[in-house]
Amino acid sequence: MGNEAGDMVNHVSLALTDVLCRIDLDSLASALGYAWLRSTTRGKAITYTATLEEDFALRAENLYALGLAGINIPFEELYCSDDPIISMPSQVSQFALVDHNIFRITYASTTASVVADTVNPRIVEPAGSCSSLVARSYQSFSNLSIPPELSTLLLSANLIDTNGLKTGGKALDVDREAAAFLIPQSLLAHNEESLSATLGEKKLSVSRLSTQDLLRRDYKKYVFSMPVSEDATQSSNVIRVGLATVPPRLSAFFASSSYPTKEIQDWFAERDLSVLGILTTFRNQKGKARRERFWIVKADKGIAEKVWQGLESSEVLELKRFDLSKVAGSVNAGEESEGEDAEEATSDEAQFGESYVARTHKQGNTSAMRKQTAPILRKLMDGL
Repeated sequence: MGNEAGDMVNHVSLALTDVLCRIDLDSLASALGYAWLRSTTRGKAITYTATLEEDFALRAENLYALGLAGINIPFEELYCSDDPIISMPSQVSQFALVDHNIFRITYASTTASVVADTVNPRIVEPAGSCSSLVARSYQSFSNLSIPPELSTLLLSANLIDTNGLKTGGKALDVDREAAAFLIPQSLLAHNEESLSATLGEKKLSVSRLSTQDLLRRDYKKYVFSMPVSEDATQSSNVIRVGLATVPPRLSAFFASSSYPTKEIQDWFAERDLSVLGILTTFRNQKGKARRERFWIVKADKGIAEKVWQGLESSEVLELKRFDLSKVAGSVNAGEESEGEDAEEATSDEAQFGESYVARTHKQGNTSAMRKQTAPILRKLMDGL
């Protein structure tokens, strides 16, 4: 499947991932898996992802899993573009949006229909991994011979998104059933524990990444429209919110470069954001799951107060403030105490430069991820 694949067939269905975020393994594997199924059973299909060539290096787990599947140079071997506004080949007749629910990309062709996950028919149901839904769809076809490389790729996505199908975690029955179906057909049959451990290690190996690399490796942007009031300080009726999920705890994140504060401010300004949330997920020294949150808000009194009130009162997140000074600018930040009962911050929010205010929180509900955070922010923005 090369960059010129679209010119080799008469009618093409395009399997799309979410083009406004850095592609995670589940999205990429699911799109590849769906495109293969469609090509095998209904006609030609290819996967498209708008990913910068250098961005593939941000996710070592992706490169490892793709390598197992025989894809060693993704940007050259997959149909990719670093431009989300592209001219589609005229042969493209349908789009299938995979692991996402909003069709955001702009194409030259206006006659193409959107199928699968944007209009009916669509599959929207709970699953730890979208790849599990793709694998389940394979089982609808008898005598379907699945390449072991593809089974391995889908299994990798399943394991990394469900933390190895850990009991009490994200894995649902559909994920366990998919794994049981894929394992015998994969290249690593009955060695899924080793595969899961290796993928987890690769995912957490981010010490080589700069502050901005950490921000952009798993970043999503949300745009909210709002009426402009006479006394509003916003320059437009649009509020842009960014949410970046990073593997290390905040202390390690702030130690990722010599000038993390400036890099965060630059990221914030370049994207014209009103709110930026840095969402960390890690395990403490006892192996317990922990989440911390760092929020930086444009120094607009109306927005900041609304954000703080809404986030800190959320029963879903269970946030507890702690001082920004405990993580930002500390030379030995990575060695801070693992104590879980740190005193709650009572001082005013730290000034993160003259144009911003910021707060840090420990999150009590370690099950709440970006998927649970984004709707809370949407509700807050709608109320401004």
